[in-house]
Amino acid sequence: MPLAIEILKSSFYTTNQVPGNMAIVNQIRSAYGAIINEACSSANARLDSYILEALFFIESKGNPNAANGQAYGIGQLDPKTASNIPFWLKKRAKIMTDSQEAKIYQLFGQNLADCLLNLKWDNAPSKCSGAADSTNLITKQQLLNPEINIWLSSMYMDYLVDKYSEGGIIGIGNPTKVRMDKIIVHYNAGQGNANKVPKSLTPTDTVSFVKNNISNTTSDYILKFIGTNGLIDSITRTL
Repeated sequence: MPLAIEILKSSFYTTNQVPGNMAIVNQIRSAYGAIINEACSSANARLDSYILEALFFIESKGNPNAANGQAYGIGQLDPKTASNIPFWLKKRAKIMTDSQEAKIYQLFGQNLADCLLNLKWDNAPSKCSGAADSTNLITKQQLLNPEINIWLSSMYMDYLVDKYSEGGIIGIGNPTKVRMDKIIVHYNAGQGNANKVPKSLTPTDTVSFVKNNISNTTSDYILKFIGTNGLIDSITRTL
């Protein structure tokens, strides 16, 4: 069953901006639609392609060479986070599918895939660790590969959709309500900041809380994603 995502009344984008935004979304589909669809169909959670299309629009406007500080590629992942994603999905959430695990081996090879999938804890040292002052297993160069970045971004979103879903088992029965506002805070500002958001807040209240207590950038991100005229609203209108 599909995910139930609440669209907020507040807006970041105007109605006049929607056609230009959708033109870029269509460029992302044209360039990477096949990879996005494969990644979504391999996910444990119900990841519809429009979630990744929205993510890649906001993060980089579909630019596989985008760089902002230590964040790289179409999904703007940093090496530390990227190095933990397979571990989080397989060992922490225990929801990695066989297709996802096979893709990790295909993308990274036997040795590195074994290390990624068998960490003992976040950023734990392993036989694949590089420099003595870093346990990052995935590099900037790998994150600038759009296939690698899309798959890791999709696995991260799979992990977060499972973490922040409410009301029933993913994909069974009625549409699963997912707190996309909390997913966005976690993806954009990290788990520490996501943990600051009171559980009792509605998505609309979360925007105000995040603006006042965490970051205007992150509160704007929520509205870009799930506000009226935002990416989810705009894309799903055309489906």
